[in-house]
Amino acid sequence: MQIILFSNSCWSIKNFRKNLIKNLLKNHKVIIIAPFDGYQSELKNLGCKMINIKINKNKVNFFSDFFLIINLFKILSSYKKKSILLNFTIKPLIFGTFVSRILKIPSLCMITGLGTVFIKKNLLTVFVLFLYKISFKNVFHVFFQNKEDKNFFIQNKIITLKNCSLIPGSGVDLKKFRYQKYTKKKITTFLLVARLLKEKGIIEYIEAAKMLKKNKFKIKMNLVGSFVGNNQSSIEKKTIFDANKNNEINYIGFLEDIRPQIKKADCMVLPSYREGTPRSLLEGASMGKPIVTTDAVGCREVVRSGENGFFCKIKSYNSLYLMLIKFHQLSFEKKKKMSRASYKLASSIFDEKKVINAYVNKIRKFI
Repeated sequence: MQIILFSNSCWSIKNFRKNLIKNLLKNHKVIIIAPFDGYQSELKNLGCKMINIKINKNKVNFFSDFFLIINLFKILSSYKKKSILLNFTIKPLIFGTFVSRILKIPSLCMITGLGTVFIKKNLLTVFVLFLYKISFKNVFHVFFQNKEDKNFFIQNKIITLKNCSLIPGSGVDLKKFRYQKYTKKKITTFLLVARLLKEKGIIEYIEAAKMLKKNKFKIKMNLVGSFVGNNQSSIEKKTIFDANKNNEINYIGFLEDIRPQIKKADCMVLPSYREGTPRSLLEGASMGKPIVTTDAVGCREVVRSGENGFFCKIKSYNSLYLMLIKFHQLSFEKKKKMSRASYKLASSIFDEKKVINAYVNKIRKFI
């Protein structure tokens, strides 16, 4: 059987699907279609066949998107027999499923979150919803990371209950992100790991950091993440660099291996407006870190309020500020208890093996 993975970057496949690929390679040929971004060699070394494709992933452009469909049709036409297509991220989900439907290749999709287009809700939202309805007709199966997204697709008659199911996010590799003993420190260190987009709550994090500095709390606000080009929601570099220069935040940049920074942190933070199930919080929880996040779609999956973390309000830096202080002022014993609760949640619900088994079982069912 030929298993084809289609995504908007090799990095995302390497970062989120590596162990899935290793498992699939035991019994199948794996082909990856994605824009080459420097990570294709690592995937090729695993044993995958790599196919480069151009995707304008941050904008809707009818001209470039039309050529994406044509190129994808040409590529997939060569793999019509004994193949199944696994789609990730919005354009591969829509266009990959649409082309595979024409070619009668079964399509298995993962909705990792509805993204910015469903946060702002405008004419583009209506258009994307229309594209989903066309593409997902007769889709083989769709995995969702939270019940809100699943219910949204069912209510809008994009899919039915028969061809969808919930899985625990992208899962977390418990062997890689091992539990760390919680230690007592004089300064509380918070860590936010995310792409530098407004919807991730970056501005709220910086504003809360300014208030913490002004009130002289013994708190360190670390930020890890990369700038995103050609995106209306991108945070300006000046905003980040000024906050870093003023010692309001400690901007670390992009890291290939986030584990050393998670180990140093006392608490993970993500003031996001909407998620699938945030991987950074899963990785933090797996290493035993309490969490402060918004009571938003996806984010609430990873927190049991008062047990392993706290919720703040969406788009409210003042609410975030108060929750950060609340955690900071907890006793060490309470923080340690929350640390154990985070690990228990990650290990019992979000083990990556459950996600891999879900894919393997669906592929086996098709075969």
